[in-house]
Amino acid sequence: MDERLLSADRQLAFFEYNQKFRIANFKVGCLLVLGLMPAGFVLDYVVYPDKVGLFLALRIICALLALILWALLRLPFGQKHFLTLGMTCFILPSLFISIMIYFADGVASSYYSGLNLVLIGMTWAAQVDFVESIIASVLTVVMYCVACFAQGPVSGALLFNHLYFIGLTGIIVVTGSYYVNRLRFREFALRAELDFSRKELETSNLKLIEMDKAKSEFFANISHELRTPLTLLIGPLERLRNDLGTKIPNEAELLDIMYGNAMRLLRLINDLLSLVRLDSGALMLRKEEVRLKAFLEGLVQSVSPMAQQCQLTFTSRVELPEDQISFLDRDKFEKIVYNLLFNAFKFTPANGSVDLSARLNGEMLEVVVTDSGVGILPADLEKIFDRFWQAQGSTTRRYQGVGIGLALVKELALVHGGRVSAQSEMGQGTTMKVELDVSRPAAGAHVNEIPHKSSTNEEGTAWLSSLYRRAELFPAHVTANAQSSSADEHRPDDETPGILIVDDEPDMRRFLSSQLQDLYSISEARNGAEALELAKARDFSLILLDFMMPDMDGIEVMRRLRSNPTTRTSPIIILTARADEDFKIKTLRAGATDFLTKPFSSTELMVRAGNIVSVYQLQKQLVRKTEQLERALEQIKETESQLVHQAKMASLGQLSAGLMHEINNPLNFANTAFHLLKKRISNSSAAEESSLIKPLSDIQDGIKRVVAITSSLRNFTHPDTASFESVSVAEVVESAVRFVPINRQDTTLQIEVAPTLRVWGNSNQLVHLFINLLQNSSDSLQEKGASSKEIKIEAHAQKDGMEILFYDNGKGIAPEHLAKIYDAFFTTKKVGSGVGLGLNTCHRIVEQHHGKITVDSRENEFCRFCITLPQSKPTAP
Repeated sequence: MDERLLSADRQLAFFEYNQKFRIANFKVGCLLVLGLMPAGFVLDYVVYPDKVGLFLALRIICALLALILWALLRLPFGQKHFLTLGMTCFILPSLFISIMIYFADGVASSYYSGLNLVLIGMTWAAQVDFVESIIASVLTVVMYCVACFAQGPVSGALLFNHLYFIGLTGIIVVTGSYYVNRLRFREFALRAELDFSRKELETSNLKLIEMDKAKSEFFANISHELRTPLTLLIGPLERLRNDLGTKIPNEAELLDIMYGNAMRLLRLINDLLSLVRLDSGALMLRKEEVRLKAFLEGLVQSVSPMAQQCQLTFTSRVELPEDQISFLDRDKFEKIVYNLLFNAFKFTPANGSVDLSARLNGEMLEVVVTDSGVGILPADLEKIFDRFWQAQGSTTRRYQGVGIGLALVKELALVHGGRVSAQSEMGQGTTMKVELDVSRPAAGAHVNEIPHKSSTNEEGTAWLSSLYRRAELFPAHVTANAQSSSADEHRPDDETPGILIVDDEPDMRRFLSSQLQDLYSISEARNGAEALELAKARDFSLILLDFMMPDMDGIEVMRRLRSNPTTRTSPIIILTARADEDFKIKTLRAGATDFLTKPFSSTELMVRAGNIVSVYQLQKQLVRKTEQLERALEQIKETESQLVHQAKMASLGQLSAGLMHEINNPLNFANTAFHLLKKRISNSSAAEESSLIKPLSDIQDGIKRVVAITSSLRNFTHPDTASFESVSVAEVVESAVRFVPINRQDTTLQIEVAPTLRVWGNSNQLVHLFINLLQNSSDSLQEKGASSKEIKIEAHAQKDGMEILFYDNGKGIAPEHLAKIYDAFFTTKKVGSGVGLGLNTCHRIVEQHHGKITVDSRENEFCRFCITLPQSKPTAP
């Protein structure tokens, strides 16, 4: 059991609680002894007829003692010592049965079973506790043993048999007492807990009633206190609108925003005050005579412009006689009709329809408002008349409001002795039906006559009544269908920083735009979806984002903006009425740059917006400067690579010029000597001529080869880069192979290029291209050090040009280097083995030839360069 239930205080409380039940049970035990002991005379007469008189006397004495105990338990003395008297009553029958066993046959007497009956019966009747049952069982065994041993010789088997059953009965009695009392204690503890909880609930309920009363009083007081300054604001605003509305158009727009929102606030305060009065019973029904048809048609006429503003088709059917006079509270009936109509306007999209019908059904007026709006879920129909309930309670609800309108309709209908009901289907619309008792009030009740114009009304009272009536026509939501388009933009010029205003409230967008449009280019969005589209289309220097919007709240919009690369860096200011720490942390984690807590001042708005826009503009300038520097650095690298290449070619040209001069002179001498020698041999004998002709041919071939090499070297070092013509691929490959030292002993060079294949290009540049690729393959094979080295050159005519492949099974290119191999000065060779211009030069030559170069490589396995060149002269673009 719980430790609280086993505490000393709880045990004491249980003892006191159980005392009266114990006394009552002991009394029952005494009465049982009083009745059953004398009744045992019948058993004595049958079993021990010779001892009937003695046993009867013992039974009567036992019964009289039980009667005395019963009488004592009724007295204060007995109630004070009820435990002692109760135990005495428990032991008394066992004592007299033991005496009868002594006078009978002792251990052979069958009266020992009476002791079992006493233990069971008295335990059930008196309900003794665990300790008392142990004491009673032990005393019973002791008394039985004394009676047996005092009577004479004892049979051990019989004594053991009888004691076994008496002891077994005692164990059962003790166990039963323990669990019965345990259950009684648990029952008591649970009942005590229940009583304690009930008292706490009663106390809490009283506190809640007091708090509810205090809340109602607070709402009533604060509503009254708000009404006064609000009225003092609206009065001067009306004068300013009348005086300045036509003179200063820009200021008039701000005055309209202030006036409209002040009237909305006044209407909300009036509705709250009505609810408070209903709760307190202070809202009295003041029925008066009303010409019902004219009154309803006047209400319909007053809201018709609002329906046009919402782009809705509004119809009415007032099926009432012209002279029908009914009795109702005009103000409260107005609230009912206006709230029903405003609710229909609110949930009906543009180009929808709203219909009002009214008819009399006996003494009940039925007003039905039907719309073609969004409808209500079946599960929500029972909740729509609850106070402050809304179909979308989250921060992304589409329709604004505080959930007062329909609750007020229901309670005002009940005050009129009527009711309100609703039927709806999702996507089809909703029908609201209100029934009001418009019968004449009971006799003796005051009824106002039909009001007429009176000059006795004070001017201030009339103005206040008019003000409150006009406030009824300023609901917070009816302009939702007539909001301005999100494409509205104010752009002084293209260089002006852009600000995107995202808010579902038209007045808030107008206010923010009016404050910022002189300094910034303004774009507006009504919801998150429009904001995302506009943000993708233009780079805004600042996004002013409302937190509570339909379908997608500000946090979700911000997350999507941050996940898009084009809008990731756009500064965002969250506009919210929440100022708690958790919300601030949540918005900052979602990516907000800053936040403005409503209400905020124009100065704060301008300062925060100016600071953030300035920082963003500086960041953009820094990014542009960085991009310019990166482009300049690339140009410098390109120029440097070209200068290095030109310097190398100039040096090579100078070297080759001197070398060719030195080679050409000996070649001319050798060539002249060859012709002289050939001429002389032709004059010799035929045998000598035949033996010398082959060596002379070899000498002539060698001289021609040296001449070809020097010619190729001269063309390579003094190229004509502007000359493009049809070039033989095989000849270019052959020229390139001459310049690259390839060890033919351990490297297999395989060339599969048909002599007929030609490309359009500059032969010297193509030789340079192929030399670089062959040199790369040779270096890669030497660096890998493989046993079987292979270089393969292939050429194939394709539809889009000539495809030339350079393949080697060398070291290959690492995957992380593939994207950088054409960069100037990038190399993976050891220091001194290259400057990283070879492949960069290849890339430039291929581009000049209007071709393309690609690479396919697997590290430590192979490398394959594929060059595609035009086969004929490309057409001019």
